[in-house]
Amino acid sequence: MNKTLWQYYADKASEITDSALSNIKTLKQWEKEIKQRKKEFFISMGLDRLPEKCDLSIKIIGQLQKNGFIAKKISYQILPDCYSSGVLFLPDPLPSKKVPAVLYCCGHSGLGAHWYQKHAIMWAKRGYACFIFETIKQSENPGFHHGLYTGKRLDWISLGYTAAGGELLNSIRGLDVLCEMPEIDNSRIGATGISGGGAHSHFLAIADERIKAVATSCGISLLKFAIKYRTMFQHCDCMYANGNFQRDICEFSALIAPRAILYCFASEDNLFFKEEYHTLYQKVKKIYKLYGCEEKCELFEYPGPHAYSDASVKKINEWFDKYVAQEKHPDIGLEGETIAEPEISVFNGKTPEPNRLHILPELLSIKKSYPLPEDKNQWSGIRKQIIENLKKNVFHWLERSDEKMEIKKIGQWIHENNIFSRYMAESAGMQSYIEVFFKKTPAKITIIALGDYQYDTQTLLTKTGFITDKFNLVLFEPRACGRNAADIEQGNYCLYRAGIMTGITPVLMWMNDLKYVVKFFKNTDEFAKTKFVLFGTGETVGACLYYSIFDESISAVILDNAADTHAEGCYIPGILKEIDITEASGLMAPRIFAVCGVKMDRWISQMHWGVRVYDRLGIKEKYIMVQNTNTAIEKVLSEIFR
Repeated sequence: MNKTLWQYYADKASEITDSALSNIKTLKQWEKEIKQRKKEFFISMGLDRLPEKCDLSIKIIGQLQKNGFIAKKISYQILPDCYSSGVLFLPDPLPSKKVPAVLYCCGHSGLGAHWYQKHAIMWAKRGYACFIFETIKQSENPGFHHGLYTGKRLDWISLGYTAAGGELLNSIRGLDVLCEMPEIDNSRIGATGISGGGAHSHFLAIADERIKAVATSCGISLLKFAIKYRTMFQHCDCMYANGNFQRDICEFSALIAPRAILYCFASEDNLFFKEEYHTLYQKVKKIYKLYGCEEKCELFEYPGPHAYSDASVKKINEWFDKYVAQEKHPDIGLEGETIAEPEISVFNGKTPEPNRLHILPELLSIKKSYPLPEDKNQWSGIRKQIIENLKKNVFHWLERSDEKMEIKKIGQWIHENNIFSRYMAESAGMQSYIEVFFKKTPAKITIIALGDYQYDTQTLLTKTGFITDKFNLVLFEPRACGRNAADIEQGNYCLYRAGIMTGITPVLMWMNDLKYVVKFFKNTDEFAKTKFVLFGTGETVGACLYYSIFDESISAVILDNAADTHAEGCYIPGILKEIDITEASGLMAPRIFAVCGVKMDRWISQMHWGVRVYDRLGIKEKYIMVQNTNTAIEKVLSEIFR
């Protein structure tokens, strides 16, 4: 068996979906987990440090009075100097008491509020207030949704950002605006939308208990179907949380309980499978049964394509009358009346300046900083704390992973004084390959060299140098590399996207592989008494660096052709909120760190945190930066034997 990387992700997605909520047996057990799962949800949405509510700077740009309703055009801030807009629809005439409200989350069609306004008009004529607001990329809003979908913003992986999180913040702020309106009864608010709006209203209900009921239409995708059945290729990035904790969305959807949720799906919608939304419904309903209120979780399936139907609109209206307004309202459906685009436009093409909404991923991905040590004693405490943070907040999958590796020798040849061995390894159905060179009397140093997608053992041997008396050489083609390489470097960005959706990027996989490879050779008689050095090139440098940081038995690490930032390679979920690669290099201290290759200019030109650590500790000679790979190896060997 030898799975491709894609098949690995498809199988992992199936495991996550199929096992979701299966361990929950009692309400007591579920309630014990709610706080942690809610925390995991916000982290998975890239909002682990949810920004404090800023001054909304609500401005009424204009007001329109039409037949049976009033429309107020509103601008507001979701963050300082990040503007959004929407339209508040109110009944006309207004009743004497405060009215129930609907927050309408726009999907991706047209100019948000203009395109979906029939729904807002309907709600106003039914006696509700309805605030319909633009997504972060509609109308004049300069946000971006398709970072991973297009491969244009692979840095989102390391930033821990997802467009779903950007939209969740936008939805929370939209709800804040609605709650500021004097006409609204804040104890009676529901959320709804279709497609992307179906996803956003659903995410909002999970995040914010001010939403008393939600009706989501054609908007929730389970991981198994997104990857295994490939619907992710038709879905925007804003439909998916990141997979940091290997949880499917149904596990977060259950956090809405015991508040009311209505799932609406069209039976001929080619973006969703019947099996998919029935699985979603059954898994979440299990939690409602534990609460004794299964009637508050309902699936409404109707014939038709990816759209509303008269029946689904009627069902949503009845749902909100029951669980939001708690009283019957007039039976009015969608009508033909609309407001012309020039009239309904809030910004008329020009937003307030400055408007920083286009850098929302950076604004939401705040990185920690760490003090430099003043002496060796202080360094121990600083290093320990950073490593604890990394293990807890970034690399926790490695602690939970049950992916074991089986390594088997498949041959050994002896010629004169040289010994050459071959090994096959398998983990999670994916094969790896290992070649080993050493003398009959092994050297005192063993270099384990990893090559990424473009390197097989032969090209890796050429890069690291042929067998010598100076070191034993283990050439390792990890999963999805070498002759089993994934086409990930040639525009096949879906593999990176599948990696963040399941929370297991290749760097994490290779770190898991290294755990078994290092242990195997440490327990091999020929190498048991040697010092171990890890050598990585290209994308595998991330695996070698962080594995070496965590495993203090590794004497040195050599990074060849290493990106100087996780924004440009070695993608690890959310790593940039904790540390960047140049800073992480300092965590090798007081052991030896070396970096070499054609990408050296930016490493050498920066007096970055990693270099400064070695300088502060008086061991700057152990921080090696050279252009040539062989020179780097020679310098590392010299330092080890110094």
